[in-house]
Amino acid sequence: MNAIVIAETFVISGLISFVLTLTLAKLVFKNGLFNRFNSRIFQENHTPRIGGISIFSSLFVSLVLARIMVFPHISIPSAGTVDIPLVFIALLIIFSLGLYDDFIGTAAWKKFLVQVMAASMIYFAGLQIGELSIPFIGSQGISVFTSFVLTILWICFITNAINIVDGIDGLATGIAFIAAVSMGVLAFLSAQFLLVLMAAVLSGVILGFYPFNFPRAKIYLGDSGSMVIGFILACLSMAAVQRKASLAIVLLIPIIILFLPILETVITIIRRIRKKQNIFQGDTGHFHYRFLQKKISETKTTLILTSISFVFSIFGVMFEYVNTEIRILLLVAIFGICFALLKFLGYLKLT
Repeated sequence: MNAIVIAETFVISGLISFVLTLTLAKLVFKNGLFNRFNSRIFQENHTPRIGGISIFSSLFVSLVLARIMVFPHISIPSAGTVDIPLVFIALLIIFSLGLYDDFIGTAAWKKFLVQVMAASMIYFAGLQIGELSIPFIGSQGISVFTSFVLTILWICFITNAINIVDGIDGLATGIAFIAAVSMGVLAFLSAQFLLVLMAAVLSGVILGFYPFNFPRAKIYLGDSGSMVIGFILACLSMAAVQRKASLAIVLLIPIIILFLPILETVITIIRRIRKKQNIFQGDTGHFHYRFLQKKISETKTTLILTSISFVFSIFGVMFEYVNTEIRILLLVAIFGICFALLKFLGYLKLT
């Protein structure tokens, strides 16, 4: 596949996203369609939560253009047994859920039930976790029921992980951009050209939106934006692990690439359980808030956490192409970075 085609897809998607976001921002500010004030700290007033509209619209337009202009002129293997229309319907449900929550609000458990429904559609569309991979040992086939449960849990977990890190300007978009590019690189190296184009579109759309979301943000992603991005990343990662090579580590690779939001989500769940709080109830105990409470600026916090995610993504890409000894060193480095981060933020109190 010509690298120029990938670059063109990336650039065009980015331009579409930038233009649509700019147009949407002008309409919103011109008509005064701002958020109501949100009492959670560090949330700026008069910043609209309309990023999801821009993200979803840009993705749709970019994918339609890619289908018309790119697919007929290059050789791309078919999506196999994946039901693309069903995937799009599931994505539309996630976007609608997020949009409803942004403008009206809904209970966390209701959001989770809708996410489970959308994730179930992805399973029946043909994107599934069909094996359990144990690093350095091998892969083990699993039952249909286990596959169904793991697929739903993975999609819902990653969707909510990106939503959780979307607490300060530019953080979720920066992490998601790095993850999308990393998955695109892996797809390119394994000749999964359809996935390369999907990753190029997603990363282009995120980059086009990024100037409006970087501190000080003019537009927030909102739940509609963060959940759409997380949902697509979860689907891309499952599509990537369905390749036949290196089955013993393919499921671990997206975990490494997305390790920072995964770690944040796990720590959040543990923290809320220990405090006997509803695990779906928002709070101000996240990584980014603790940086801010240490008087580290919002911009520096975004750059620090995005840089950590970048390092993890490099490790994830490397993981498939190095020997066992290097993989062990990479895992040690990841856990070392995580230990230092958690200690610095006060999650680990050693005596």
